[in-house]
Amino acid sequence: MAPEPRTQEQSIKARKRDLFEDDPVLDAGPRRSFQDCLKETPGEPLPAWIKAGLWTLGTIVILLLVAALATMGTKKPKASHSRTLSPIAAPRNG
Repeated sequence: MAPEPRTQEQSIKARKRDLFEDDPVLDAGPRRSFQDCLKETPGEPLPAWIKAGLWTLGTIVILLLVAALATMGTKKPKASHSRTLSPIAAPRNG
């Protein structure tokens, strides 16, 4: 037999309190500001081999997209198979 809706609701709230509200807050210590991170991280351009790889991947993706769009409108004609029914599978009139 299922518990009454009010009892079930109270049970759910109690479990929620047990699971989520008693978690200790972890203090990671002082955090650096975004400006400090920018000062310590120099902006360097990507190496040429990474740029070449990204351009290659981008070109492949564009070619696949164009090929998919080009073949999207064309439908392959269905081959008509003229099957002859065997005497066993042929319908009988009578």
